[in-house]
Amino acid sequence: MEAWERGDLLADGPEYVASCLAPAFHEEPETRTIRDGHALNRIVAVAKTDGSRSPAMANVVNELLAEPRYAALDSLYSWLAGVYTGTDRQLEVIEQGLRTCLRKYCLLDLAGTAMLQRERGAEALYYWAHSVVNAESIGEGRDATAYDFLIVVAHEARQRDAAKRFRARADQADSPQTILDEEYTDLVKKAFRKPTKAMKTVLQELAHRIPS
Repeated sequence: MEAWERGDLLADGPEYVASCLAPAFHEEPETRTIRDGHALNRIVAVAKTDGSRSPAMANVVNELLAEPRYAALDSLYSWLAGVYTGTDRQLEVIEQGLRTCLRKYCLLDLAGTAMLQRERGAEALYYWAHSVVNAESIGEGRDATAYDFLIVVAHEARQRDAAKRFRARADQADSPQTILDEEYTDLVKKAFRKPTKAMKTVLQELAHRIPS
């Protein structure tokens, strides 16, 4: 069951640390891409004319998901979740993607962001931790954009060593001026203004797991 449905995920002890670090979603490589065939062209066309959060975008993505070549493609679920940002439907789309797609880590990143937008820091860190653990498990750690959020979380939690390792993994300079945009930076600062010891432990453990 997804963390947002539990309502009891508290960042206050070793059980939280263990839940963040133990894979809960089986990860497999995805050889397909949204650039295959006509999918990306259709999505870009709708985004230009109707917007990325429009009913028209939902319609075209659902049509693409119904085609065998694009069925259960995680990047399409990412677009579909974006249509419903801030709603329960957004979480339903992410959950469906996690249950059906081969590649999970991009959707786990979205789940973390969705929790951040709801000011649920414990759940946000849970999903970002799973995102990078899953990505690393298939050799795609450098593609895990959840590291961008973890950099800012680690900085806010005053975990300098963890932030430095996350920066290196994300191929960023040691002290760039901007990691996330202002909106997300402010949300992280609000959600993690009083990080628990368990949260700090999760950040430390994730940093130690990054391949040399």
